[in-house]
Amino acid sequence: MLCRVCRVHVRRDFPYCLHCGTPRRGAAPTSFAAPRLRGLDEPTLLVSLTGPVTTLGRGEDNDVVLSDTSVSRRHARIVRTAEGFRIEDLDSFNGTAVGGVDLHGGAAGLADGTELSVGDVRLVFEQPRDTRIGSRTMVVGTELTQLPNAGQAGQEEAPEANGPLTARPRRRSGWALKQIPTERGAPRWVLSSTRTGRYLELDERQVFLWHAVDGENSVRDLLFAYADRYGELALPRIESALAAFADAGLLRGLPGRPAEERPTGWRRAAGAVYGALMKLEVSVPGLDRLVTRLYQASGWRLFSRTGVLLAWLSVAGGLVAFFAAQGRHHLLDFGGAGVWGPVLLAAGYVSALFVHELTHALAVKSYGRKVRRGGFLLMMGMPFAFVDTSDMWFGSRWSRVVVALSGPLSTAALAGWCATGAALLPAGPASAVLYHLAFGLYLNTLYNFNPLMPLDGYQALTDALRVPRLREEASAYFRTGLWRDLRAGNRPGPRQAGLAAYGLAVVVGTYGFLGLALLAWRSRIGDLLDGRLAEPWPTLIEAAVVALVAFPVWSAPARWLLRRVRRRRDAKDVRQQGAGLPAPVEGTA
Repeated sequence: MLCRVCRVHVRRDFPYCLHCGTPRRGAAPTSFAAPRLRGLDEPTLLVSLTGPVTTLGRGEDNDVVLSDTSVSRRHARIVRTAEGFRIEDLDSFNGTAVGGVDLHGGAAGLADGTELSVGDVRLVFEQPRDTRIGSRTMVVGTELTQLPNAGQAGQEEAPEANGPLTARPRRRSGWALKQIPTERGAPRWVLSSTRTGRYLELDERQVFLWHAVDGENSVRDLLFAYADRYGELALPRIESALAAFADAGLLRGLPGRPAEERPTGWRRAAGAVYGALMKLEVSVPGLDRLVTRLYQASGWRLFSRTGVLLAWLSVAGGLVAFFAAQGRHHLLDFGGAGVWGPVLLAAGYVSALFVHELTHALAVKSYGRKVRRGGFLLMMGMPFAFVDTSDMWFGSRWSRVVVALSGPLSTAALAGWCATGAALLPAGPASAVLYHLAFGLYLNTLYNFNPLMPLDGYQALTDALRVPRLREEASAYFRTGLWRDLRAGNRPGPRQAGLAAYGLAVVVGTYGFLGLALLAWRSRIGDLLDGRLAEPWPTLIEAAVVALVAFPVWSAPARWLLRRVRRRRDAKDVRQQGAGLPAPVEGTA
């Protein structure tokens, strides 16, 4: 169900739209917990808005008495209407501001999280939330950090010089924290860096540590504060959390991390080349404004009840039409279209790809989240289009499932329309091209539902099962954990058996897909160079292109092999140095 004002999904267990504050159709606000006013400068000020009208002023006859001298005797009132809550300024002397906009005798609607200024008293209007709905997003923008001068710098101890326990890690600016909706279990939070785009999922204890790393508390202080709060000295857990914060670019001042110093010269160039080879991506940032306009113009209709019903009817009816059209068409027979048949087919595939990714982006906007970028990347040696939906980590689990499945569903709906055209049009070039396009789009839909590759089906599966790193966990258990259990005589349980089976399928599927991708690249390069260069140049060029495309695959085992060689060499040097030392002499003084 979409909000009738902002067209964002609303929850059936909450009376208001969490995005704009508009009441949900058919919702009775009095049957839910009342919203409240909370003081920003005075934390003890907390007033529930239970009545239809709540007056604010300095006079004792008001529902909310504000004793500040900047507040008039009868300053403003908050009214509950069928359209939600609004605040009305009662011609006060100093006025009322809503979201930074002054009201003098006027009125304005109140959405969840709206800041008010009644004279000089700052308040915030809040709707009550629980773990099923999640908290508001706490956003801290980029801040100006004042560096100490030379005199001040000498007064503070260097964390690295005195060991890790005396280090005083500090949060970096530019972060957002939100408690995400959970249906069961312990509450969870998502922490993101607005500078690096990295996201971390945290539990309650990790959130406690995040709020404690203010640059004043040392690691030793964190250790004792954690023990005082949770009753255990958990230094490894604290170090792991701090390392995760630092890896995401959210923390500075952690010992042993020279990340603050940027490499220069050839090291910087080598790092840039390595990063480009590891993630061959061509993307366009700043797509959110364009996608927002498209969604507000007409894209929201795809996620209305009518739009969803038409999509499923297109999928079901298209399958019936496709099987009905099979008797009249054959693969690779374009009905006399000639060279235009493959050209139109390729154009149709590109258009369907655009619709697929655009549907993902519009689905993100239907939940009020942001689309940061989109483009193309190489994965397993094959090109893929993508849009960045990582902001959905701030949404609920099922909202991420909907976003993941929206793309394949749009492709299946397009295939259904093409199949219907192929079945209804008379035999000829048009119906033949539509039949081939429907066939290819159905294959694309099945491929995107493949749970073995990190595509849409896999993303939906991991969110549905609450296992974010299912491929990595299953592959690791199949490679090491399963054999360790078997050697120890431990019989794997149902979960371990499922992980082992899925891990085996992932390993076989990954290497099979990689082999097909490398063969495809080799065939394309070979066809391009056939007859143009003499041997061995075609073979060398094919090998170089395949090696570059597959660099993210073979670089990991190559790094592992280099580390093993270095460790053995270092161990050998240590043994040789030890052999050259004189033997210790025992004696007495």
